Amino acid sequence: MSDNPTGVEEAISKNDPLALSRGATEQDLNRMKLAEEVLQLANSRKKNTSRLAVLSQLMVGVVAAAGMLVNGYQSYSNKKQQQKQAQIDQDRWAKEFQRAQRADKYRAFFETSVLATDPANGDKRMVGYALLQEFVDDEDYNSKATRLLEEALVQELRSNTKTGIDDEHRNAVLAIVTALSSSGDCKALERAARSIDKIATRHAKEQDTEETSAIFHIYVRRLAGRAAMVCKTMNEFSMVRHPLTETMLRIPEVADLTGKLSFAQANEQIAKMLLDDCKDEVGVTGVTDCPAIMNHYLSLCAASAKDKTRKDEDAACAVIKAQGPGIIRQASAAAAPTISPAADSGN
Repeated sequence: MSDNPTGVEEAISKNDPLALSRGATEQDLNRMKLAEEVLQLANSRKKNTSRLAVLSQLMVGVVAAAGMLVNGYQSYSNKKQQQKQAQIDQDRWAKEFQRAQRADKYRAFFETSVLATDPANGDKRMVGYALLQEFVDDEDYNSKATRLLEEALVQELRSNTKTGIDDEHRNAVLAIVTALSSSGDCKALERAARSIDKIATRHAKEQDTEETSAIFHIYVRRLAGRAAMVCKTMNEFSMVRHPLTETMLRIPEVADLTGKLSFAQANEQIAKMLLDDCKDEVGVTGVTDCPAIMNHYLSLCAASAKDKTRKDEDAACAVIKAQGPGIIRQASAAAAPTISPAADSGN
């Protein structure tokens, strides 16, 4: 080694080859070169080891992140599968519940029809007619129940062999027509009102004006009265009333009239019948829907007054406007509580 290592170090630090050649022998330079190569190899080994460690840590992190993603996706997939299965189960149970409901309703209708058509027991038939009200107000069973009630009406009248109508058959007809008028749909009421043709057909055969008039009054009170409450326009109401109007035009005797009537006159007579029946009803009982019928009928007339083409309603609306408010007041007075003077003085 040179005797001046400081000069060699200084020459190396200054990057001065001339000074290095002067201060270091060839042997020194070879040893320095060999030492430098050894140091470079050692540093390279350290760098490779550090790079492998970083790479290993990076791989571990990537694997952990991938595992978390896989677990998350698996959890999400399981959750979606559970939700889908739950929805499938819910839909299946809903369909099963609806199927059971339909089966129960069909069975109930069948059992009710058996009661309503019992040929030997009038009490069972009355129960059946009352229970059929629920099916008349059911969209799925309305046509079936209406048809059944129409046939029951024919059978009840066929078994009435007396002139006029006795209490038993009158009650049965009242129950049938009340059931027919139980729907809250104006179209269904229009279909029910067409059953009046059974009465007209029987009248043509039997010529029993007393019976026909009694049943016609029931149709007016129940079906026309119900239509006045349910139908939203005078045109809808008139469609329900139309079969009754046609029957009165053909059989004016049901209103104790003779001769040919106009549509306006027939509608007026139906309105008078409804008023008379409501007056009697309000005078006897406070449990009546007549005030509501009059209120709705008055509203229909008020709306119809704006339609100048509906002249056939003028006479009917005139009698409703004249007498309807009186029925409403009469019902309100009957329903108002009264306090006797003795009870009042005791307070």
